[in-house]
Amino acid sequence: MSGLCLAIQLRRAGYSRITLLEKSGDVGGTWLENSYPNCGCDVPSFLYSFSFAPNYNWTEKYARQPEILQYFRDCAERFGIRDLIRFQTCVQEATWQEASRVWEIRTTDGQSLQAEFLISAVGQLNRPRTPEFPGADKFQGVAWHSARWNHDFDVTGKRVAVIGNGASAIQFVPELARKVDHLYVVQRSASWIHPLHNYRYPKWAHWCFRNLPLAAKLHRLKIFLDCEWRIIAFRENSLANRIYTWWLRRRMRMQIRDDLRETLIPDYAPGCKRILLSSDFLQAMQRSNVSLISSGVEALDEHGIVADGASLPVDAIVYATGFEATDLLQPIQIHGRGGISIHEAWSDHPRTLYGIMSADFPNLFMLYGPNTNLGHNSIIYMVEHQVRCILRCLEEMKRRQGTVIEPRSEAVQKYDSEIQQKLKDTVWAGGCSSWYKKPDGSIPNNWHTSANAYGRMLNRVDLRSFRFE
Repeated sequence: MSGLCLAIQLRRAGYSRITLLEKSGDVGGTWLENSYPNCGCDVPSFLYSFSFAPNYNWTEKYARQPEILQYFRDCAERFGIRDLIRFQTCVQEATWQEASRVWEIRTTDGQSLQAEFLISAVGQLNRPRTPEFPGADKFQGVAWHSARWNHDFDVTGKRVAVIGNGASAIQFVPELARKVDHLYVVQRSASWIHPLHNYRYPKWAHWCFRNLPLAAKLHRLKIFLDCEWRIIAFRENSLANRIYTWWLRRRMRMQIRDDLRETLIPDYAPGCKRILLSSDFLQAMQRSNVSLISSGVEALDEHGIVADGASLPVDAIVYATGFEATDLLQPIQIHGRGGISIHEAWSDHPRTLYGIMSADFPNLFMLYGPNTNLGHNSIIYMVEHQVRCILRCLEEMKRRQGTVIEPRSEAVQKYDSEIQQKLKDTVWAGGCSSWYKKPDGSIPNNWHTSANAYGRMLNRVDLRSFRFE
């Protein structure tokens, strides 16, 4: 998504020497790789699309994966981006060459490229995380990660175990529950489930969006504001968070039978882990052919999973265990000035300016980089502002006839200190484990306040924070 956004806007601005390196065989990123049953986005479709490329034909408020993937494919065709892409090309290493002031880029298939600017658009949720359970090699059934769905295996009438209950699991568990003979759902900790409230757009709405562009813009603005105000509930122990906790707990209690309430309702503040949107997950968990295991998996054996000292035979295991989200830019080896590795420079946590650039790594920009993730709004809004900021930096370089841009170390340090201090007051710093937070308690992924505040910050970037050569 972010790579397409950048390429489109670079071309619009008159840049022509652009190459996109894509490890997959098509565009779409996460929406190409994730194709599990009922896969979709928990950000409304009108907002999870480029502001400069509106889609007036979304079938429903929260679109499913095939429709989202088609949208990004259409954008690539509409803006003529496909001819810029080298598919099936995975970057292994990038090294800054001080003498020639270019990035030397090596790919896993042995290609070598040079570029004046290197821009990372790899995202944060693209490397599936699969726990290593004792005895996993003994299991004689079929196992796969939800982000790499095995469409060749028919779950109908089978016994299946799902390990995990996060954002992916709540979408496909109800689908599996309707087909399997028996389903075991293993949860590490309970998740807050907010009603999805999805709906299909009627034909008259599509007509209005196509023929009255102002109607589509106002609809998008309303959705943005509906999402944006939720940030007030993401403050630890705030009145808004306490009210929301009371409301959401009451709502969940009404939908869960007595014997499951203690297990399915969390004891931490909503937002500490990602709030999940679903209108059928809780109902699926109460079906007669679904068993909830809250004690975790002890091991695997040849028949299935071992939990509470008992072996539970299954035909398939689905790992819904999320992604390696906090080790950003892995496994690419990026070396900046003096050969320093970006992973060494970020050994405790990533330090950047605006989540876009890092000191000692000249001409390296990042999209959806550290501390730019959101828990309440659309990441596409953030990426569009990042792209505008990068274009502004490139135009300033032209004006100065420069060849190198790099953030000043003192500016990076000041910005990072402010962000980390403000994150301590958010609900993400609370007493739960999540993919937002590292084991040491640092939060490398999330932006601390509203999306609008981030956009306003990038719109008035102080160019004195950068060093030009």
